Amino acid sequence: MHKLHNEKGAALVLVLWIIVLLTILGTILFSQLLTTTLQMNKQEEATIESDLSNMATLYVSTFINQQNATRDSLEETLGRLPGQIEIDNNTIKLEANVNENNENEIVLDITIDETEDHRKEIIPIQQ
Repeated sequence: MHKLHNEKGAALVLVLWIIVLLTILGTILFSQLLTTTLQMNKQEEATIESDLSNMATLYVSTFINQQNATRDSLEETLGRLPGQIEIDNNTIKLEANVNENNENEIVLDITIDETEDHRKEIIPIQQ
């Protein structure tokens, strides 16, 4: 049997296989990086929204305490509450009412930066 010792072109085939493997690995890594980045952005937005909601709740609680509101004057005090406030360059719309089911709570409806997402927070009224 006659052995072939002609290896011309073998390096080209090897290089092409390496290029294909690197392209596949690069595509997989890029898609994973993109997914991770999107997930981190969503988590950061949710954290900021939660922090702004907590700050707005604290603002309303402080406003009520500074106005020395009593149970009798609570509706009037809530009527003087600003309809929107600015926190860290974010516009927050506020709507506060005494809870219809429990007069010991205030229901605060929060809308951040003209989004359609509303957060409802409950603020207990101290006796």
